[in-house]
Amino acid sequence: MSIAALEGSATLLDDLRAALGAEAVLDDEKSRTYYANDVFWQPGIAPLAIVLPRTADEVAAAVAAASKAGVSIVPRGGGMSYTKGYLPKRPDSIVVDGRKLNRIVELNADDRYVTVETGCTWAILNEALEGTGLRTGYWGPLSGINATIGGALSQNSAFFGSGLHGTVAETVLGVTVVLADGRKVTTGSGGRIGATPFSRFGGPDLTGIFLGDNGAMGVKVSATLRLYPRPDKVDFLSFGFQTMQAMAAAQVEMARSRCVSEGFGIDRTKIEHSASVNKLSDGLKTLGNLAMGGKSLLQGAKDALGVATAGTAFLKAHNFTLHLVTEGRTDAELRHSVETLRAIGKRHGTEIENSVPKVMRSKPFGPVRGMLGREGQRWVPIHALFPLSHAARVIEANDAFFAEKRAFMETHGIIYSVMTMTVGNDFFLEPAFYWDDEITPLHAASLGEDVVRPWRDRKANPAARQAVAELRRATQELYAGMGGISWQVARDYPFREVLSPETWALLEGVKRAVDPQGLMNPGALGLD
Repeated sequence: MSIAALEGSATLLDDLRAALGAEAVLDDEKSRTYYANDVFWQPGIAPLAIVLPRTADEVAAAVAAASKAGVSIVPRGGGMSYTKGYLPKRPDSIVVDGRKLNRIVELNADDRYVTVETGCTWAILNEALEGTGLRTGYWGPLSGINATIGGALSQNSAFFGSGLHGTVAETVLGVTVVLADGRKVTTGSGGRIGATPFSRFGGPDLTGIFLGDNGAMGVKVSATLRLYPRPDKVDFLSFGFQTMQAMAAAQVEMARSRCVSEGFGIDRTKIEHSASVNKLSDGLKTLGNLAMGGKSLLQGAKDALGVATAGTAFLKAHNFTLHLVTEGRTDAELRHSVETLRAIGKRHGTEIENSVPKVMRSKPFGPVRGMLGREGQRWVPIHALFPLSHAARVIEANDAFFAEKRAFMETHGIIYSVMTMTVGNDFFLEPAFYWDDEITPLHAASLGEDVVRPWRDRKANPAARQAVAELRRATQELYAGMGGISWQVARDYPFREVLSPETWALLEGVKRAVDPQGLMNPGALGLD
């Protein structure tokens, strides 16, 4: 770095400390190194500094100072990304860690919306909604104890509630964003003079520009989400299948019935290697949560006993298993959904013990133990979405692809597993890979030292990690070539390559309008 650049950096850091306070600006080597890694990609480029603003005004001040200095701005949420979503592309970057923006701004039960700062986790938001009889349509990912609202909006996200309500983007009414020059902009009706944030529309959908943008368009500081009545009735179903084709056929038919709140299908390898699945029968705490969550204390105790007795061994009797949650406003509505799903499931497979979805719902935002395999293996997924009618041919191509890659994976010690689900009217396919590799500070910080201690001495395995990267890229290209789309694009998935020239030109135009210097998370979505 030149003398002029060093002097400019020192001036910027002074300005940031003056605006946010010294404790909110980190530039020590340990912090800079930590923020240069994500769940999969490391080591990356260390940022110049990290800022931890506590208010939207502090975000605006930090971004304006960085912009004036010509330094890139990289937004970061809960740190669960594995696609370079919050990794700097340039050393002259500041990372804006938004996790201290975690307030519930307004909970309006009458008009059915909640405005929340984007550093708030999904676990915090759902706790705030307890007792209101309301919740958001999509209400969080499995990693919701760490994952933030802003991260979900930037990367798009699906799981709880997604069977009916789709992704998080379909729940958003508006956002407040700090643009690259430090201006704060609010979209939706909340951006109108004298109006409340009750509606997303009333003109062009400016909100959509900032959803799924992977932080390329601005730093989101708050969002307003639509609320729905929380269903009073809930039940659980699980099925076993001999083939993924049979399981997918059931999932497609179930999605069209509109009876699934959320659900997922997994293969036997996932059962054997996923720490999350294997934690089902561990500990009295989970069983205690399940007991308290029963329709009555007695029923809950029976459910807990069933989980403890069943463990996970029964899952391994099937090549694939599907686990579903269904909800209703009345007993009759719930009964209809259960009967509909049971009939579909039995046409394609066999009904089995439903302890997996029961435990999942008993504590929806548990520790993110799935970041590592059962024996501490590193883990990273890949995904794509397809129309429901394409599920059969996509699975056929997927099976053929991984059969061809079997020798390559065995050579590098890579274990392949797969998960499927439906998101609204889309079919979601997510292979995941496990391999032996070093434990990073991000894993330790996310899971706790007690969890990772048995594998702390495991050596780095860059050759296997590179092989996983090559396998992921080939999988991405396979899915893109079949018309699939992906959410967590960042700097990992093909994006520019799959857009028509006209569409790409429009996106570039929008980027230039909100970020003329190209300072906002350069490289995200292929935009510079």
